[in-house]
Amino acid sequence: MKNNTENIRLILSLGLAGLLVAGILWLLGKVIRPEKEYSGQFQQNNASIAPSAPSYINSPLKNRMSLGEKIFVREGRPSEKEAGSKAFEAGDFRTAVNKFQLSLQAKRNDPETLIYLNNAKNGQSQSLKIAVIVPIGISLNEAEETLRGVAQAQDEVNSSGGINGFLLQLQIISVDNFEIIKQLNTQLINDPSIVAVVGFSRDPSIYDKGGLVMVSPVNPIKSSKPTKYVFYATPTSDVFSDAIARYIVQKARLTNIAICSDSTFIINQEKISQIIVQQYTDSIKKYGGKVTSTGCDLGSGNFQPSAFLSQAISDGAEGLLFIPRPDKLNSAIEVARENKGRLPLFGFPGMYTERTLKYGQADVKGMVLAVSWHNNAVGNKSFTQKAVQLWGGEVSPRTATAYDALQTIIAGLKEGNTREGLQKALSNPNFSASGATGKIQFSQTGDRKGGVFLVKVEPCDPSQSCDSSTGYRFKLVQ
Repeated sequence: MKNNTENIRLILSLGLAGLLVAGILWLLGKVIRPEKEYSGQFQQNNASIAPSAPSYINSPLKNRMSLGEKIFVREGRPSEKEAGSKAFEAGDFRTAVNKFQLSLQAKRNDPETLIYLNNAKNGQSQSLKIAVIVPIGISLNEAEETLRGVAQAQDEVNSSGGINGFLLQLQIISVDNFEIIKQLNTQLINDPSIVAVVGFSRDPSIYDKGGLVMVSPVNPIKSSKPTKYVFYATPTSDVFSDAIARYIVQKARLTNIAICSDSTFIINQEKISQIIVQQYTDSIKKYGGKVTSTGCDLGSGNFQPSAFLSQAISDGAEGLLFIPRPDKLNSAIEVARENKGRLPLFGFPGMYTERTLKYGQADVKGMVLAVSWHNNAVGNKSFTQKAVQLWGGEVSPRTATAYDALQTIIAGLKEGNTREGLQKALSNPNFSASGATGKIQFSQTGDRKGGVFLVKVEPCDPSQSCDSSTGYRFKLVQ
């Protein structure tokens, strides 16, 4: 079980851009959300899409699924949230709405409550139901970042009248290990009330076989095979290695790069670090550069940053590229500290995290990374503004790509609100949706086209607001 938990932590951490850890600091908001008690009319149309009542009620997995009757995010929950959940379970949706609104006033940045509020507003009328798989039992922070993205998308579409008249319901699915994911995937496929899934899977092909669309906010390394039902809201990892390699060779004019990776970066006995290093090596060579033969294993028990740097510089290294384990960034930061500004620094997307800024500080100043989203990037500018208004602070790239995943499904459902209609819409080469990261389109393999930005670590300007509490920030490279 320990290995399974560690593996899933890594896969989820790889998340946002092929191998992206999105960890921009969540700025907790304490502002009271100005919502009044719900006084509108519950919809009572007779259109049959998906029942509000849980269709999985007799499933052994029911304790991991909730439309509002269970609370998974229990940390710091207001008493009103508990009361709202009990009212929802009892079918008293009017009371549930009022209690969830009061709960949001007490804890504004709780996405689970906002989702349950929107579900409760639908009452017993029928809706379009989407399952959202999140690792609440593994990483609450990552789960809440994902939930904020889908909650914002749901809130926006339902506030504007829904999808062709039908409101959107989100069913939260909480997971904590690989074995249960496979069972849950099967359960969702066999539930006819579910029209799509936002999440991840140990075996995505199960969705192709089952005929259920899944849009994943993350895009781990995978084979480039055509897909019918599985789509990714971020590009494949080679798109990011290509972007940083092009910058290194053509913009920075560096042709000899040393790479630091971690031999312990392994998932299911697959040496992920070797795969990524080869990918970046190929990209650097593609643009006319080369990688030094100087060894740099951040996971080695006897690794010495000073000895490595001396050897790398002697071998003619002009720059240093970090590919650490996403959950063990300190080893890379130690090398950056020992570097003392001698070699320009570059990193793979896994270093796009608040921890890099917090612990790296001036030692990582100037480091350039290719990432999937930045709040100043060209895209849906209104997303960032609405996110700040909704949650009381800046949000992470994980929130942006989760938002994009649900926006993709919403756009597809407007063209066809059945499983088959949605699949047909998303598979259309001309399909596009507008998301936080810009225009969303897919290749034949279901991968996101485009969607890559370069950022550089720089100190914050004391005279301006900073989107980080560390004194440093990731600034968009124009």
